[in-house]
Formats: sequence, C-alpha cells, structure tokens
Amino acid sequence: MIETELLKKISDDLDFLKTKILEIEESLELIDSELHPVREEYLERLDEIKKEGTISGSEFEKKFGVKL
Repeated sequence: MIETELLKKISDDLDFLKTKILEIEESLELIDSELHPVREEYLERLDEIKKEGTISGSEFEKKFGVKL
C-alpha cells in the first residue's frame, strides 16, 4: 500500500471513530437526562428491608401500607 493510501485509510478510520464517539456521547447525555437522583430516605428504607429479609405481599402491605 502506498503512503497516500495508508494516510487516507487512517484518516477515514479516524473520521469513523469520531462519528462513533459523538454518537456514544449523545446517547450518554440522553440517558443522563433521564436519570433522577434517588432520595436518601428510599435508600435507607431499602437497607431496612434487606436487613429484615423478604416478606410476603400481605405482610408488606401491613408493614408499609402499600398494596403490591
């Protein structure tokens, strides 16, 4: 392969990579815009549930007042 062809191939590959990186960045920005921070009280409640173990749906309703 002559030097100019090699340089053209490298340039094309770099353009392709730049395009893919921009697509990935756009996807990450979209995902980031859809994420919401988790409230600390929810994390604490989940820790409590983990410590107590699993319970049945009816027990959950009685304890937390939320129907599953």
